Amino acid sequence: MATTKRLGIGIIGTGWVAGAHVDNWKRVDGCEVVAVCSREEENARRFIAEKGLAHAAPYADRARFLKHSGLDVVVLATPHPSHPAETIAAAKAGKHIVIEKPVALDPASLRKMVAAVNAAGVKTSVCFELRWIGLFKNIKAFLQQGLLGDVFHGEVAYNHGCGPWYKQWDWNRRKEISVSAELTAGCHAIDALTWFMGRRVTEVAAMKGCSPKNPLQYEYAPNSTALFRFEDGATGSVHTSIECRNPYHFPIVLQGDKGSINYDKLYTLAWPGQSTWTTIPADLPDSGKVEHHPYQGQFDHFVDCIRRDVRPENDLNACAHVHEICYAIEEAAKQGKTVKVKRTPGT
Repeated sequence: MATTKRLGIGIIGTGWVAGAHVDNWKRVDGCEVVAVCSREEENARRFIAEKGLAHAAPYADRARFLKHSGLDVVVLATPHPSHPAETIAAAKAGKHIVIEKPVALDPASLRKMVAAVNAAGVKTSVCFELRWIGLFKNIKAFLQQGLLGDVFHGEVAYNHGCGPWYKQWDWNRRKEISVSAELTAGCHAIDALTWFMGRRVTEVAAMKGCSPKNPLQYEYAPNSTALFRFEDGATGSVHTSIECRNPYHFPIVLQGDKGSINYDKLYTLAWPGQSTWTTIPADLPDSGKVEHHPYQGQFDHFVDCIRRDVRPENDLNACAHVHEICYAIEEAAKQGKTVKVKRTPGT
C-alpha cells in the first residue's frame, strides 16, 4: 500500500560504508535515521555521535533493533557473509531493505533470501548505485532512444587495485568473506553490462589468475575475464582486477548496428553530421571511494517506489541475476568449460 508518512531508517553496521549511507540518507526528503545496530552498543553510540544522529537509538541486539518503534527501512552495511541472515530477519519483521552488494555468497543463501522477501512482500534495493551516476543514466537514455540500434556486443571492466591503502582490504582479500573478485567488486561491472543490454545471460566461460608473487596477499584469484552469451545471441565480456596498479578505471564498450559507445564517447548514425566521437557530458565512475558513490539517487528511487507502492528497478529479484552470473563465472573457471547460468526460483 502506498504511503506518504515519514520513513524511519535503521542502519546495521558502523563502518566506512555505513557512514556513506547515512550521509546520503540525510539528503533524502521525508526520511530520518532512527536506529543504529552494531555488534557492540558502544560502537553504535559512537557512530550516532559522529554522524550527528540526534534522534537515533543504539542497539547491539538485532531482534530489539528490528522492533524499534517507527522503523520502516533497514539498511545492511555489514560484511558480505552477514547479508543473508540479516535480510531474512528484516523481511520477517516486515521491513523494507537496502542490501549492500554482494547480497549472498552462494546460490543456496540467495534462494532463501528471495523466498523470504517474496513471502513478506517487502521492497528491496540492492546497492548497484552506479546506475545513478551521470554517465550510466545518459548511456541508458541513449539506448532507449535507439541511438545504437540493436546492441549485439558489450564489454565492461572493473579495474580497482585494493591493497593495504584501501580500508576494506584486510578482510576483502580473505576467501571466506569475499569468495571471488566478481562477488566482492566486479559485480558492479556485471550489473552495468546486463542493465545496459537489458536481457539475461544464459552461458558463461571464464579464466582467472593472480600475479606470480601475489603482493596483495589475496586468498582467491583477484583477476578474471568472463565471456557471456545473452539469451538473444548477443555477446559480452566482463574483466575484473582488484590486484591492478592503476587509478580506478571502469571502461565501457557497447556496439550496435547504428552506433557505439566507448566509455564517455558516442558515435551514432542517427546524427548525420557527426564525423567523429562525441563526448558525453556527465559525472564519471572514476573513484572507488564510497563517499563518491551516487547512493542518494538509489535511495531517492527506493523511497519513491515505497511511497508509490511500485517495484524498484534494482530490487533483489532483479539483481539476483548478477549474482547468478558471478556463481557461474566461478564454476566455469574451475571446470574450464562453458556453463549455463542457473536462475533463482522466485525471480
